[in-house]
Amino acid sequence: MPKPGALPVALCVGLAFILSLFYQYGYPETNITYGMLERHKMMQESTEERFLRRRQRVRETCQAGKNKEDVSFSIKTRIYQFWNYNASICTMGKVGSETWRSHARRVNEIQGHPMHDVRHRALFKKPWQEIVNYSKSVSRWITVRHPLTRLVSCYQDKFLNGSDFPVFRKANLKEFLLPALLSNGLVFKDQDSDVWKNFLVKKKESSEKFDPEDERARLSVTFTEFLKHVANTFEEGRIDRHWKTYGLLCSPCFFDYDYVVKTETQDEDLEFVFGRFGFPSDPHRAKKLRGDLATKMARDFRYYETVPLEVKQEIYNIYKADMEMFGYDLPDDYWDTP
Repeated sequence: MPKPGALPVALCVGLAFILSLFYQYGYPETNITYGMLERHKMMQESTEERFLRRRQRVRETCQAGKNKEDVSFSIKTRIYQFWNYNASICTMGKVGSETWRSHARRVNEIQGHPMHDVRHRALFKKPWQEIVNYSKSVSRWITVRHPLTRLVSCYQDKFLNGSDFPVFRKANLKEFLLPALLSNGLVFKDQDSDVWKNFLVKKKESSEKFDPEDERARLSVTFTEFLKHVANTFEEGRIDRHWKTYGLLCSPCFFDYDYVVKTETQDEDLEFVFGRFGFPSDPHRAKKLRGDLATKMARDFRYYETVPLEVKQEIYNIYKADMEMFGYDLPDDYWDTP
């Protein structure tokens, strides 16, 4: 039987061997995935040590002073309180926000949206500094995922993965498709429709009239066009909440979150946190996240294979702070050109 101190060495040697195989022979789905690397770290440290490591990384990144935050937006729209447990969670679109609303309803014993809880409304009747002080006095949690896969999830969901938008879904057209078309110099295929004309009037923009058969007349956008639109919204300061940075959404430097929960290790993370706080909710409620995450992440990263280098650079510059703060790396082939 190996000596106790030999186990970490054996694990490291084993991982090095696996890495060498992947380097030499490749892997059908991906190179080493972030979930695999994260789980290797988990084998060598306790859950509590893992949370401490993540928190320390956030602190060290914040010391560089490059993170842009919006504390008012975070408190008013993203942070759900767990009133009887002295805890809160900062959530964001495409990072399990619907599941967290379900947890909040169950834990707080309410039916509607957590932000409509009478206790939440009572809190916001107090002076602003009291609201801030309360928000910082409870145990603070944040949930994150790799920023690049979060963008893919947004494209798949809000932009229908490149499929044509139904013309009768006017709200989705105005919020997602039409702004993305305008960002890319494209036009709505039904150029004479009221929804397109009204959109241009509201934006105080004009658009060239294309022949109906012109390929630039669209009901959808490609993934590259979506990324160009994302970059454009940051340039113009009109950033949709579904792709805002974690800094703008949750203000991690201001709040110094006690627990950083990652989608990639969500089951293990929530078992620990829910157990510690005695939460009356199932940490495995997010069934759609319980599949083969490594395979899903590999498929998500493939979306970037056809993205031009200059667009990749823009996206990296936008989300660089998020990746550094929460310990995410770029895929090995991210900078490869199509």
